[in-house]
Amino acid sequence: MVSLFVALLAALVAVLGFPPFGLGFLTLPAVGLLLWALRRAPSGLVATLVGAAYGIVFFGLLMWWISRTEGIALLALVITQAFFTAGFGWFAFHQRLLPLWSWVVSITGGWAVMELLRGWIPTGGLAWGGLGYSLAPYAPARGAAALIGAAGWSLIIMMTSALAVHVIEQRGDRRWILVPTGIWVVLLGAGWLWPAVADGPELRVTVVQGNTPCVEHCAGDRVAIYENHLRLTETLPAGSTDLIVWGESATGYSTDPLTAPTVAADIDKQVRRIGSYFLIGGDRPVGDAYFVNANMLFSPDGSYVGEYNKRHPVPFGEYVPWRPVFGLIPATSRVPRDMLRGDGPVVFDIGPGKIGSVISFEGSFSRYARDHVREGAQLMVVATNERSYGVGPAADQLIDMARMHAAENGIDLVQAAITGKSAIITDGGEIAEITGLYEEAVISGTVRFRSSGRTLSGLWGNWVSVVAVVALVASLGWIRLSRNRE
Repeated sequence: MVSLFVALLAALVAVLGFPPFGLGFLTLPAVGLLLWALRRAPSGLVATLVGAAYGIVFFGLLMWWISRTEGIALLALVITQAFFTAGFGWFAFHQRLLPLWSWVVSITGGWAVMELLRGWIPTGGLAWGGLGYSLAPYAPARGAAALIGAAGWSLIIMMTSALAVHVIEQRGDRRWILVPTGIWVVLLGAGWLWPAVADGPELRVTVVQGNTPCVEHCAGDRVAIYENHLRLTETLPAGSTDLIVWGESATGYSTDPLTAPTVAADIDKQVRRIGSYFLIGGDRPVGDAYFVNANMLFSPDGSYVGEYNKRHPVPFGEYVPWRPVFGLIPATSRVPRDMLRGDGPVVFDIGPGKIGSVISFEGSFSRYARDHVREGAQLMVVATNERSYGVGPAADQLIDMARMHAAENGIDLVQAAITGKSAIITDGGEIAEITGLYEEAVISGTVRFRSSGRTLSGLWGNWVSVVAVVALVASLGWIRLSRNRE
């Protein structure tokens, strides 16, 4: 019971590290409490249950806002994530008798394996809850993300906690604490002194947040959302900006600019009047069973340049996995069509530089921004639609992830949401402009393209995770070899 209580306390403390609380430094003691609870569990079965309990409470409280759409969706999510934390709990328990550095390597590598798996399965994975994202509010940590990424910070947190717990519990040589302390000092110092920032040509950008007439879906709301965005765009002076961005689903279906002549004429008029590029989020039906979710780009002369199609749909939000089975659940009737996935990153050349864009859920994953940067993007846009989640921390959590992704790649980033929060992110993850939730707003600012090449994190991705997994395999192999010799 003590182990279970401590694990639940650890989950509560870990949640405080993320928005709306934003006390990122608390993830370090939170992980320490979890490891202490797993080491003190009376059996492997109990440790497994302790790990599962941690996952249920942590993800349930972190992402409670999902219940505003469907309670069953939140239940499915926390159960799925609890399988991963339960597996880690079982693994950590069986490593508890190892000497100090074998324990540290095993725990850090075990967490890396869990996070890698969690980021891809099931149904494409989940990035929410990565420990490294809790450090987004701290500029030196963001600066170091260009070297090790958000995933690398997760493992630094885990390594530090694992070492501290072992030394304190075993009454070992406390001078070993100087090792992770030195790593933190070096990384934070490097991130503070040499952050990767965009350093190329400037671009004036404007985000139009049109809002919605109703939080829940209501009759005519799609048309009203489009009209709100158009009306706010009409207030922009001619020549005032170089790029206008509308968020995900600002247009679509009856207001799709590629199929509705009136909408096409309205947008053409504003593009020509203002003389800027125009990136518009919208969804378009394909037959009776499918749709595409796209970011469409129009040039200053009104011509359609092309579009990026979203590649990672939200399970049970934009498609129903294994529809013949799960389609029998009544709640899935809200998802009558499945999203057709895009083929890959699309980068647009808009004169002074190249931009890439991702859509909503994709903005939480490092890999999608990194894919675009590898294809030449020097500036990123995240178009999102979080209207269903109400007034909660979802928008702030996504913005913190976007800040880390901007810092990882040394780029500026623009996040546009139809109901907020929209943000302009510059200088290695600093928020230059931001809107509120559920308000009509227009924000403008100056961003820069990156011209100095890719960062270490942009080049090698989650390389720290790979190193941790290789070290884990080597450590476990050495332990087995040593036991066989004995």
